[in-house]
Amino acid sequence: MILLSMTVKEIHDQLVADNPKIQIRIDKIRPKAIKEFKKARTFPVWYIDKYKIPASGNEHIIFYYANSVAEIERPHYQSFCVVFEDNKRFVIRGLSMAYKKTPDSDAVMLPQIHSYTHHFLQRYNERFLHNDKLEANEIAGLFFIRNPMPFPIKMNEGINRNSKDYGEFNGFGVRVNDGFCFVRTGIQSVDTDNGKKEAEGMLMIYTTFVNTLDMSDNQREAINEEIIATLKYCDENLEKCD
Repeated sequence: MILLSMTVKEIHDQLVADNPKIQIRIDKIRPKAIKEFKKARTFPVWYIDKYKIPASGNEHIIFYYANSVAEIERPHYQSFCVVFEDNKRFVIRGLSMAYKKTPDSDAVMLPQIHSYTHHFLQRYNERFLHNDKLEANEIAGLFFIRNPMPFPIKMNEGINRNSKDYGEFNGFGVRVNDGFCFVRTGIQSVDTDNGKKEAEGMLMIYTTFVNTLDMSDNQREAINEEIIATLKYCDENLEKCD
């Protein structure tokens, strides 16, 4: 079972091990979701399946979604894991992205855990969805359906003039389709045989969401500049990843 006291790599490994079982569950429940969607008179519609994997004890949410009648037979879906600790609820997902320890080092694919706080999801609903009738799993499901590809970029003072006040853990933000996510990040390292530290995983905690329409022109321009810089970085380094 996933515990937040685990390392990023340990959590990531559990999520990866759960993936085949989740895919089997997705295929099993999809017909039931389609049957429910065929009864709908208004769209969009969604269907939530809660699935606790017996072997791992991890609880996953599978969110099926159809935006219109045309999507009923082939609904979109996203899955995420829900973790509780000290009466706090976290939504987590596992990803892998390119990472370089120094500008001159080789890029490697680093396991990442993206953790979404209750506060973040509340702000997403308040500032984008504007629907006070939604439950927590519905908000999370809609966020992932609408924003399937998070785009981490470096934080700068143009995006948040107080960014330096938050220290080393405020180095990144995440651009998504619906807006901008403020996150706290950290690299977890392990000692190697030669006495040096090697990055083992990255944790990204999503703390709050801002609709880019509510941001200033200067903030949006600063975000776009970082997106261009990140795309250039990826173009130069991704093909070198081990």
